[in-house]
Amino acid sequence: MTDFAKWRQFDYDNSTVQLWVFKKSSSSVKFRAWHVRTDEQVENLFRDAIRSETSRISEKVAYSHLSQNNENSCLEHSLEDSEGLIALLQVVDAPEAENTDAQLKQLKGAVGYLVKFQSGDRTVYAVRKTAPTWKPTVRNKLINAIFVNGELSAVPDESFTFDSYFDFYCFNETIFVASKRAYESTVSDRAVYKRSFDDLTVDPQFLSIFSDVEPLKQYVGQNAIQLRRMTVIQQRALYRIPEFPEKVKTVSNARNWGINFDDNGKITVCENTVRVVIQVLLDHRLLSEVTETIYDVPDAEAV
Repeated sequence: MTDFAKWRQFDYDNSTVQLWVFKKSSSSVKFRAWHVRTDEQVENLFRDAIRSETSRISEKVAYSHLSQNNENSCLEHSLEDSEGLIALLQVVDAPEAENTDAQLKQLKGAVGYLVKFQSGDRTVYAVRKTAPTWKPTVRNKLINAIFVNGELSAVPDESFTFDSYFDFYCFNETIFVASKRAYESTVSDRAVYKRSFDDLTVDPQFLSIFSDVEPLKQYVGQNAIQLRRMTVIQQRALYRIPEFPEKVKTVSNARNWGINFDDNGKITVCENTVRVVIQVLLDHRLLSEVTETIYDVPDAEAV
């Protein structure tokens, strides 16, 4: 039985439940976490939430930097590929003596929460980013009230909203991602993508296909999506194919893609063609042999 099947069939009803809140840290540990005491009613609500999600998520898709899932699927990849999540799990799995129960200030500033479901020697971790109302700057602008017996009354601002779903899960050595954006912003470091792009823009073979790489660098900038795309470009390394610019020029001219080239046959990037150039480097500009229509696709899987 796969980890995906075991995750869905996990005995959540009889599991013990622990809630943790966490913050990011600039230290080598990367995260700080605090245990939050909960009553049985809250724990049952968490059990209900994960049972609902494991019932809803019936399919899995291989995770990649550009892959996307739908409302009934998740993205699956190996825990060993996520240094950020490994760091978070190490903190919440540290001996209890090394952790302290959360105080109000830790809850207010938490960037996310993690729920551990334990059954025997098996554990499922479920993680969710906190709502904006958990941030002190937002909470100070809110008036919390409750409607009871036909009357609206103020309640203390020490209230916290938990969603009835999670962004991603971990079981055994496998991660199941329901919300890719939340997962990557929580446990991925954008600096990793930036370093990858910086390395790419000094790669002699990459530089050799362009007349000037600066317009491409300006277009990508600090944009997380574009940085992920450039990471995929680096991994696929199509630009290393012999005579790559010449092949691109031939196809561009035949298909009227409008890519420009200098007198030496190198690709000239401008604001009008940079998106097309990136699609070509990703190999995401594809031709349907049935309709003779060219499509830009978000991801591509070889058949």
